[in-house]
Amino acid sequence: MKMNKEIESLVKSMFMGNIDEAEVFDFPAFSQDDKEMGKEMVTAVQKFAAAIDSEKFDRENKIPDEIIQGLAELGLCGLAVDEDFGGLNLSHGLYARVFSEIASLDGAIATTLGAHQSIGYKALMNVGSDQQKSKWLPLLASGEVLAAFCLTEPGSGSDAYSIKTKATVNHDGTYTITGQKLWITNGGKAGFYTVFCKTEDKDKKEKITCFIVEGDRPGLSFGEKEDKMGIRGSETRAVYFDKVQVPAENILGGLGQGFKIAMNVLNTGRLSLGSGSVGGMKQLLKLAVEHSLNRRQFDRPIAEFGLIQEKIVAMSTALYACESMVYLTTGKIEQGMNDYSIESAICKVYCSEKLWECANHSMQIAAGNGYMKEYPYERLMRDSRINLIFEGTNEILRVFIALSGLKAPSDSLKELGKISDVSSILQDPIKSVGVLAEFAKSRINKMMSSKTLTRVDSSLEKQAQQFSNHLSDFSIKVENTLIKYGKKIIGTEMLQLRLANMAIELYAQLAVLSRTTWLLKQENISEEQKKHSVNLTLFFFHQSSEVFSFNSRLLNSQMDQLVPSLAKEVCDRQGYSFDVLDH
Repeated sequence: MKMNKEIESLVKSMFMGNIDEAEVFDFPAFSQDDKEMGKEMVTAVQKFAAAIDSEKFDRENKIPDEIIQGLAELGLCGLAVDEDFGGLNLSHGLYARVFSEIASLDGAIATTLGAHQSIGYKALMNVGSDQQKSKWLPLLASGEVLAAFCLTEPGSGSDAYSIKTKATVNHDGTYTITGQKLWITNGGKAGFYTVFCKTEDKDKKEKITCFIVEGDRPGLSFGEKEDKMGIRGSETRAVYFDKVQVPAENILGGLGQGFKIAMNVLNTGRLSLGSGSVGGMKQLLKLAVEHSLNRRQFDRPIAEFGLIQEKIVAMSTALYACESMVYLTTGKIEQGMNDYSIESAICKVYCSEKLWECANHSMQIAAGNGYMKEYPYERLMRDSRINLIFEGTNEILRVFIALSGLKAPSDSLKELGKISDVSSILQDPIKSVGVLAEFAKSRINKMMSSKTLTRVDSSLEKQAQQFSNHLSDFSIKVENTLIKYGKKIIGTEMLQLRLANMAIELYAQLAVLSRTTWLLKQENISEEQKKHSVNLTLFFFHQSSEVFSFNSRLLNSQMDQLVPSLAKEVCDRQGYSFDVLDH
């Protein structure tokens, strides 16, 4: 049950070198009602799997309408919608668990349902008027109408401010929309489009506004269905607006509020991508384990060979960490963490990349079988790759994580009179990659000692100390980096990469420590399962600490500083310029 208090972003606190242990321990748990409902829904989804023919969907480039209808009848089109509007009103955590199960069935189905509710009509849920909600949510929750989210354009991907689609106000107060959107999931099938357009305010300044556009509006048309590498069953098309007229009552959230609305929607969507990646990882691990137990070489199962075992351990460890991050985040949202933009971005980046690693490991374990279309591995690999691109590429999200995190230390030093403009500039790091003024060194005590976590189980004392040391190192490196580079850090994406990677590992470490500590307290969990969670934690920390330390060292590396000039040399030469025949 959601509490009334407001909780600070956990990751933003880490940029300051702080963690409120009371907000992390105990790990958020499902209520008994949620557990019961969740198990019923997961069982229903698993039963529906008999109707899923992913190979056919992939081959025919289509999900049959009856499949979508069947999913809708299970309530899967309105997972988070209030019951008053025909939805299931699931908590954030339960939504994530059910969506994870959907993703384990089929990537194209998960994409279709995710585009429908995680982002498609999310703006309506977030900022829609009572009248707008009453009109549309029952149709959307029932699956009678599908939704689509229209932000991306040919010339604007991550840079949402550069969109060209324009909505011009008419004399009668209606708006005429002209422009195009690219790569729109559910495009052509949807009857409800959340569309972001440039509009002019009373001072003739352009701002972004969010509109509802019905699928049958004159002037609305669609391109041919995209022939994609993966998630081929899902519908992806360009959407064209040729003087599409919509009433002012179709504006969502007010004139000029579109950018903020879009970013809030994408925060939720990124979290869904994280939970969906968890579902995909479970499927891949299951396939890999089954194959390694049944495939025999040299008179024994390949599961007994060390190099296969290492891959299985890497997959299961990554899955444990990803799941921990997702449900720590959803739990804190339920408890009152309103600003979870960095946490959701981290979940999307980390989980999508671990899913891709798992796809690679499972393919390698399957060996020749993995490359053949009669087995699911190659399709799962193709399906999983898009997650690193969806809803903000992992590159732009790393920039977002780093620059958003830097706002907290800039605020704390504001009173020193050294960085008067940084706080406002970093308010929107994507819109303006801003300007950082010279930054005075402070909080010297961080260099003297690290804070020790006191609520971690005693069996994880070493790992808790590792986290504390990393957190101290991170906060010092944040300040030192800003002091050294000042304004130049904005244009130095390799520095942003290192800071983001360190923050990502810290959040993963914190989530794993919280979850394992909580599991060890549970009386209904077997000692064998508790031991397994500890072993996963130990292996995870070994890997995560190496990644953190690697990025920490590279913050001042000459190799990172060599990247821009070396990349320019390669581009100036139009690629690789050497040929052994020339020398």
